[in-house]
Amino acid sequence: MKKGLKHYSEFSDNPFLEDEEVSDISKIILNLSKAALELMYYIFDTKSFTEDRFIFDIDEFKRFANKKSDTSAIQSLRELCFVGVIAKTKISRVYWVNKNVFLDNKAMGYLKDLLNSKKKNKQK
Repeated sequence: MKKGLKHYSEFSDNPFLEDEEVSDISKIILNLSKAALELMYYIFDTKSFTEDRFIFDIDEFKRFANKKSDTSAIQSLRELCFVGVIAKTKISRVYWVNKNVFLDNKAMGYLKDLLNSKKKNKQK
């Protein structure tokens, strides 16, 4: 996953089929960085997954996740593209969303719990 975001394919049409089952989402979540988990939770919390595409506002995400630089946000986008949670469109800052990931209530509960435990561990 060393390649930059610019090397990922851009899609004119949604690459995620509505009825396509996603493999073990919990396993995907376990292998993501904290920043990617925060971006995933941002998409979930802002209900950006309810549409096929979402516009990524980097400044809004940085405020949401308390980030100071763009670097971790861009790395998070790359990570989520790599695992098939989002995909690039041909329009800058617009991404396709794999709704099936976000409609899995058990996985989203797990994501929230994991982020909360990481925050608690950081505070200790």
